[in-house]
Amino acid sequence: MKKIALIIDIKYDAGGGLGMCLTKINYIKKLNLQKILIVTTYKSTFDYLKKKYNINSLFYKKNLLIPRLINFLSKKIPLLTSDFQRFLIKKEVEKIFFLSPSYLNILIKKMNYIYTVWDLSHLEKKLEELPEHESSVRKTRDNSYSSAAKYAKFIVIGTKENKLKFEENYKLSDNNIIVSKFPPYICSINTENRNISSISENYLLYPAQYWEHKNHKYLIKFFEDYQFDKYIKNISLVCTGFDKGNHNYLKNLIKEKNLQNRITLLNYIEDEQLRFMYKNSIGIVFPSLIGSHSFPLYEAFYFRKPVFYNKDILSREFSEYVNLIDINSTKSFYDQLIKSFNKNKTKELTDRAEIKFQEIFNEKKILMNLETMIREV
Repeated sequence: MKKIALIIDIKYDAGGGLGMCLTKINYIKKLNLQKILIVTTYKSTFDYLKKKYNINSLFYKKNLLIPRLINFLSKKIPLLTSDFQRFLIKKEVEKIFFLSPSYLNILIKKMNYIYTVWDLSHLEKKLEELPEHESSVRKTRDNSYSSAAKYAKFIVIGTKENKLKFEENYKLSDNNIIVSKFPPYICSINTENRNISSISENYLLYPAQYWEHKNHKYLIKFFEDYQFDKYIKNISLVCTGFDKGNHNYLKNLIKEKNLQNRITLLNYIEDEQLRFMYKNSIGIVFPSLIGSHSFPLYEAFYFRKPVFYNKDILSREFSEYVNLIDINSTKSFYDQLIKSFNKNKTKELTDRAEIKFQEIFNEKKILMNLETMIREV
């Protein structure tokens, strides 16, 4: 039986990114087309999948000295097979599906693969000064995408706008680009964990890693500006995610502004806890500098919560389902938040957003796209 390797080349603390990989795996399993091999490239991810989900994966040790050396040389010497490809050949793999963006696709020669594109933020000049977007990171991503444009049998991308942007930047025909979205993993589970302490009743939720580009400081500025406003004096903010180097800065800033009783910074919480947080929040905020579409956006649609989204980055297809905010003005968020207190209008908005969610994540369409790609790759 033909084997397809599903590559998860991200750390377990990728948060929603890892959940997206799990969602894809569950859909692919429903097709029953061929034998599936799940390949992880970080020990933390390998261990987490086994412990949390009882998923046995193959661990490719890409960071060992000899594999790294062979992989490096294979990029310089066309006839030399990379250590990564040798690993897959030994496992009798014939097809490859990169479930997340991965530079490992550069090491593939004469093997068919499907590649996943999440975003094109590395092309944004305005983000170049962010530490997570320094030149080597952007160059690696660009090289990976360039290689995918030349050699991938199919490229999976989330929105039509990003599809057009990818085509424009990488000079690619649309014949092998599939616009397809996959629902957040949290939407597939039914259990929830209420064991979360020190959370007030009326809270806005921002589930995002503590990267600088997530722009938490905009929300801190908002609560500073309207700390004593009579309409929102009982509203607080809860953030949750893995620390990506910005947590201490935010914690100190909150303390400096004396907002400890209004803003709570939680670490990463499990899906069951996050599900409870969504269901009991009064709304979802997303002032990030990156993300034309995002997991919090879809999760807000699913849980029927109003979402306040950065107007400068949101894909046009979603603009009528959210409360658009200008991240250059805290008053913009304030005005939209006040408007959301109109229960009838907010219900009308969230009702339409829920319908949009069902339309986007039509299982039959998702499976059809996957089957087409996997059969033809």
